[in-house]
Amino acid sequence: MGLGAAGCSSLGRGEPILTQDITALPEADIDLARASEENRLRLIDPQFANEVTVVGDRWGIDSARLFFKESNTLILAEETDAAALRAATLSVSQRVPMVTYDASIRPKISQLLADLDVDQLLVIGNVPWASQNGQLEVIHDPGNTKALGEYTAFRFTSKVVMSRERMVDNIARLDSSTKTELKAAWEPLPQHITKEKMPAIPAQARRDAQMAPVIVATAESPLANVVNATAYGGTVFVMTEPDPSATKAGAAITAGLSEGPIVALGPEFGSVTEFTHKITQGWKE
Repeated sequence: MGLGAAGCSSLGRGEPILTQDITALPEADIDLARASEENRLRLIDPQFANEVTVVGDRWGIDSARLFFKESNTLILAEETDAAALRAATLSVSQRVPMVTYDASIRPKISQLLADLDVDQLLVIGNVPWASQNGQLEVIHDPGNTKALGEYTAFRFTSKVVMSRERMVDNIARLDSSTKTELKAAWEPLPQHITKEKMPAIPAQARRDAQMAPVIVATAESPLANVVNATAYGGTVFVMTEPDPSATKAGAAITAGLSEGPIVALGPEFGSVTEFTHKITQGWKE
């Protein structure tokens, strides 16, 4: 079946077909023409209009720049699963960007801090970063639930992510209005006892103004990119394959978007040219 052909859907006309659960729908319930129509009717931030973007950076630098033009706070996380989930919890809750730390990108992180006008840096895990000349408030996270309440003035409900393969999906489903603390079942986050009260991390307004482009990821996408897109306010569709023509759900998510607006959150999607070509191909039964 080509991209423009309609399938037989059991969904009511008032229900959107493009939800994060579309990958669980039977193929017979996915109407490609209807999905294309929903994509065309989206209100879009002019920044993303008519743009196909593939974010190849694995550390979150490029996605932080893409989704945030300024931010009083940035979260810098050690490259571990536990630290990433802790960062995701706080980033989405307070709508601030995150970056995964690597020594090779230290200069780029410094430049990002300056460009976003960051004055508060929350460091999660074993990251060698200290305040210099008092220009930046550097907070070293003790890793406990008590600190979450002190940062945000909210109580969080814990949710255990059972496998690495589920990390992206769980991050994509975080909502800033429901305070959920993600934890890795396989990797506890080291905690430190401190009598010092943690400073507040001010919540920022959502950046998407409900005009986000279609945003796609896979289970292999860099976690920081998924966090930043979700903190921005966008809905991230987690596709089972990076090739949108490989499944009917993937074709529906990207239907009609060969000229944008769509953002793909990982290098697994290939170049913009390759990704655009696969969108154009559509799904064939």
